[in-house]
Amino acid sequence: MGRQLHVIGLISGGKDSFFSLLHCIANGHTITALANLSPPSHALGDDDLNSFMYQTVGHTLIPLYSLLLPVPLYRQEISGTALDQAKEYHATPEDQLPRDGTIRAADTYEETESMMALLHRIKSHHPEANAVCSGAILSSYQRTRIESVALRMQLTPLAPLWQYPMLPSPAPRPDGLLEDMAAVGLDARIIKVASGGLDEDLLLRNVCTEATRSILTKAMKRFGGSVLGEGGEFETFVVDGPEFFSKGVLDIKEQGGKIIQGGGGEAWMTFAGSFIKWKDGEQGNERNWLGKLRIPDLLDMAFKRLLDALDNKARCSKLPRISLPTTLSFPGRYKRLDQSNMSTGKHTVRIVNMCAPFEGDRADKQMHMIGHKLTCTLGQELQQSFHDIVFATILLRSMDDFHAVNQVYSAIFSSGPNPPARVTVACADGLPDGVNVMISFVVSQRSRILREYLHVQSMSYWTPANIGPYSQAISVPWGVDDKSKIVYVAGQIPLVPAAMEIVHRDLLADGPAPSTKNGGFRLQTTLALQHLWRIGKAMCVGWWIGAVAFLVSGKDDPRQKARTTALAWKMIHEQGDDAGSPSETDTDAPDFDVWEQHHNKSWEPVARDEDRTLPDFSQVSVVGTNRSGFDHAGSAIPPFFAVEVEQLPRESEVEWQGLGLSQSSLKLFETVSEDGITITVCSVGSNETVFGFIGLSMETAIEVDLAAQIQHALAILYKRCEIFGSVGGHQTIYTTHKIDSSDDGLNAQLVPCKSVWNIDGESLDAAMIVEFEL
Repeated sequence: MGRQLHVIGLISGGKDSFFSLLHCIANGHTITALANLSPPSHALGDDDLNSFMYQTVGHTLIPLYSLLLPVPLYRQEISGTALDQAKEYHATPEDQLPRDGTIRAADTYEETESMMALLHRIKSHHPEANAVCSGAILSSYQRTRIESVALRMQLTPLAPLWQYPMLPSPAPRPDGLLEDMAAVGLDARIIKVASGGLDEDLLLRNVCTEATRSILTKAMKRFGGSVLGEGGEFETFVVDGPEFFSKGVLDIKEQGGKIIQGGGGEAWMTFAGSFIKWKDGEQGNERNWLGKLRIPDLLDMAFKRLLDALDNKARCSKLPRISLPTTLSFPGRYKRLDQSNMSTGKHTVRIVNMCAPFEGDRADKQMHMIGHKLTCTLGQELQQSFHDIVFATILLRSMDDFHAVNQVYSAIFSSGPNPPARVTVACADGLPDGVNVMISFVVSQRSRILREYLHVQSMSYWTPANIGPYSQAISVPWGVDDKSKIVYVAGQIPLVPAAMEIVHRDLLADGPAPSTKNGGFRLQTTLALQHLWRIGKAMCVGWWIGAVAFLVSGKDDPRQKARTTALAWKMIHEQGDDAGSPSETDTDAPDFDVWEQHHNKSWEPVARDEDRTLPDFSQVSVVGTNRSGFDHAGSAIPPFFAVEVEQLPRESEVEWQGLGLSQSSLKLFETVSEDGITITVCSVGSNETVFGFIGLSMETAIEVDLAAQIQHALAILYKRCEIFGSVGGHQTIYTTHKIDSSDDGLNAQLVPCKSVWNIDGESLDAAMIVEFEL
């Protein structure tokens, strides 16, 4: 369990907000206050406000909660309208409510900012409050706006139900969340219907009952929509349930109300008067419901099997220790230490090895200068901006500098809602003398409008919330077809999402596993890989172009850990697409966003979750054999390297970084070996982009000119790729050895490391990833 939070609960009266608060309590948090946004007084009447952001139907019942609930309730009128209707939200000064008494027309305010005024008032009465909870499930529109307000107020955003339908469940089904609500005794009545197949006969029915769930499921299958009501198909109001309704219930079923008919088949209830039914004194605030509240398992079934397989392998095999270099000599490859290198492709530019050693030995000062140099490079040389950076690789000398560097880095990317995805590692003395931070950037030259972002900052059960200024993933159009995308996924460490702490064996649902050497590392490997998988599926990744597992060995044998990560990578592909909880409806798949369907005119339905698998072997063909168009597991494994570094964030022992492919085909060429060099080549789409994964192994590595060997490897790769036409491109090199700084043939991004390993668990002197955009 993570640190205890004092939570402000955002409630609309609906089922999701109350159920989220139960999960907060189950995770050890305290509910400090409740917050509700209500229609402005001049708008009160029979009409539902139909706010883009807030549920207002049933608003006249909200004051009754203050009489029933044991937590103070605060309300605020909604000001303004939905000026910013984009799925992602970034507040501007013009959006915010004036605090100097200035009066402006209501339609000049962004309605989201009403929440800011309400939370400020609550904080003045409850200064201990440090978190805010919402009931967001699938709507990025709602989640990103709450996150924006919360983080500007230094409140931790919580969304316990985020992606809940995709989480492990004993029997996955579209109405599973409603079934879980019924299990704890939540009584939420439908007070508005607005979808085909739903009529006013459903009004005042408990949405959690089996009979109502059956009606909703059949209607949504026939007419389309979300069984959970995430697309506005219906709205609910909680009248009874555990924890909060110990004194009484809202007896709206008995008292009734007035039905209002709207356009397009909408119908909703309005209420007036007092409808409290008090409970007798024998019913206390007992927490028997805690034993009935289902907490999703930490691992999906496929990753549970993966962890079991890794444990079994570890018990059956032992590797002899091997000797590895214990010191590094790696000044890096630079034209000058105060200049960075740049390589340009058709769609991307790489600005690599940016550092500022002449700014003194403070890492934050060096980061300031890197930001200045980056501004000049983007603006003067490329005519682009920080918003065009889609990925960053941050190399630190020590993780002790992480906080100071992160503060400066955060300020650089504070002007937009979606900072680049990134990976951060510490390389100790692998960095050149005087360099305490070195960063490389990927800059996209494709239109920003065509990109897609995943930037979840709320704590949930799904994947870790962003703990810094980065996005979980960014997809960029590739080639001539804008639908084909390369997906840059941020480095994933094994944090337990609901607690934001590094995982340990005691957190597994079925109890701690037998204590075995490196058992904790196997669990960390599995959980971090699951994070990569969940993010990949949310971004419609069908295949991984390649992956790198960064690891920290400490006193352990690095080969054992490298072998564990390699086995995990192979096994999760060999067992096929069983790495997530299946969904039975299009609308409750992770790529379905209700806001997109209802308000984006360019929205088109995407492939169903069961039709979009990861790994999707039908997207891959292997060249050099008679096999193509695979439809079964084990036919091909994406390239992989394990890279040992000095430290990782949060004292993690492993961090997975992946490059994904969405809605495109891939050709995987069989690996060739020559002179200690192994090369695996894959091409994306119609040979528009070629990736080469090169492993270098030399028996006399200390005496061999590694730069010359790299040039030899590139020559082999060029020959191998002659069928694609001319070559050039970006290079990333992971190595323990010194590269001759006098050689001008290299213009590569460098990642100094302690050891490098291939997918067979064999030690390498260097690994290189080469990308050609043709």
